[in-house]
Amino acid sequence: MIGFTWTPFLNTQSIKLPILFSLLLTSFFAPLPAYAAAENQNQNQEITIVSEAWTDATHKDGSGLYFDIMREVFEPLGYKLNFLTTTYSRSVYLVQSKKMHAFLGSYIDEQENVLYPYWHFDAEQVAAVYKYTVIPEWQGEQSLHGKTVAWVKGYDYNEYMGTTVNIREVKSRRQGLTMLYSDRLDALIDARSEIEEEFEKGNIDRNAFIISNFIDLKLYPAFTNTPQGEELRRLYDEGFEELLHSGKLKTMFEDYEWDYFPF
Repeated sequence: MIGFTWTPFLNTQSIKLPILFSLLLTSFFAPLPAYAAAENQNQNQEITIVSEAWTDATHKDGSGLYFDIMREVFEPLGYKLNFLTTTYSRSVYLVQSKKMHAFLGSYIDEQENVLYPYWHFDAEQVAAVYKYTVIPEWQGEQSLHGKTVAWVKGYDYNEYMGTTVNIREVKSRRQGLTMLYSDRLDALIDARSEIEEEFEKGNIDRNAFIISNFIDLKLYPAFTNTPQGEELRRLYDEGFEELLHSGKLKTMFEDYEWDYFPF
């Protein structure tokens, strides 16, 4: 007797449909990659970043290198960014009082009750501007010892100086230079680029002064001291590091013809 194997008739449609349904469920509930999950979680969330207005860095219309860096960090994660320009001291207040999410251009640990990340986004050359008759020979920071020295309110350069000076705060760079010109100050301290920009406006004679660099300070964003601020700080460090290592950050600096790349 010849043996045979009996194969029952298979209903392929009845098998395929449950399998397909199971695969769809598995795909739907599978965990997303971390970056995709963050993007999905933050979709449509808005954050407001505030800063003093600086040429080519933070413009009133939301353009500028620093604002572009923030976009590159947060927009891929689903955040919508709003930008506001005001005075530096008000920028600090708005974040300390938790009315805004972050301000730009702070030195590390310069302000209280805010959160600082690991990565700086730029560095600035801090300079002293003075008359030759007041400081005939510049010998670094010690040349300012005992002098009446001013800076724009909120910058607190004394935190980064090792010499004793008589501190005056001014409302603006123009006010500081005017006081310097009329011999009511011995020196004004500020970012060199900001001093040069003020001179370019032509309100004060540039030839009456000397500008000397004496320290480079890294610039950071500062976030609100809240759980959300902690999360934004973490995301900033991760995103900024990716920008740096990918080479995209350097390209951005080159596109803006920045003076130097501080990394």
